[in-house]
Amino acid sequence: MSREDKVTTQIKDFLVDNAIENGIKKVEEEKQETQNPDIELRYTNSELEKIRKLTSILRLGKELFLESAISYVHFLFSEHKESIQKIIDEESEKYQAELKEVSPIENMSKKDRDRFSGKIRFSPETSNKIEQLDMKDRINECLFVGINLLYKQLVGEFKTVNQEK
Repeated sequence: MSREDKVTTQIKDFLVDNAIENGIKKVEEEKQETQNPDIELRYTNSELEKIRKLTSILRLGKELFLESAISYVHFLFSEHKESIQKIIDEESEKYQAELKEVSPIENMSKKDRDRFSGKIRFSPETSNKIEQLDMKDRINECLFVGINLLYKQLVGEFKTVNQEK
C-alpha cells in the first residue's frame, strides 16, 4: 500500500468515526429530549416581579433560578414534610387565584404572552426532585411555592426585621 493510499484510508476512517460519533450524540440528545421535554410555564404578576428581584439579587439566570426554587421546595419538603405540605397547598391556592387575575393566554397580545409564559427544560436532577415532590402535573405551582418561599426568606425577613427597629 502506498503512502498516499494509507493517508486516504486514514482520512476515510476518521470521517467514518466522526460520523458515527455525531450520530451517537444526536441519538443521545433526542433521547434526552423525550425523557426530559420542555415544560410550559405560566407566570402571575407577583411571580414575575419576585423572579426579577431575586435573579437580580442572586445574580442568577432565570433558568438556574427556577431550578433553584424547585430545589429549595424539595429541600424543605425533605426536612419538614408535614409543615411544608401545608404551605404547598396554601401557595397552590394562591397561584390559582392569581392566575385567574391574568387574562387567558390565548386572549393576550404576543408581548404579554411572551411575558406571562415560557418554556424550560429542567435538568434530570430537578425533574427527579419534582417527581419526588409528586408535583409533576403541578410544576407551575411548585415554582410559585419555591419563588415565594425564597422571596420571604431573602427579602421578606429583612423587611420584618427592619420594621421592628
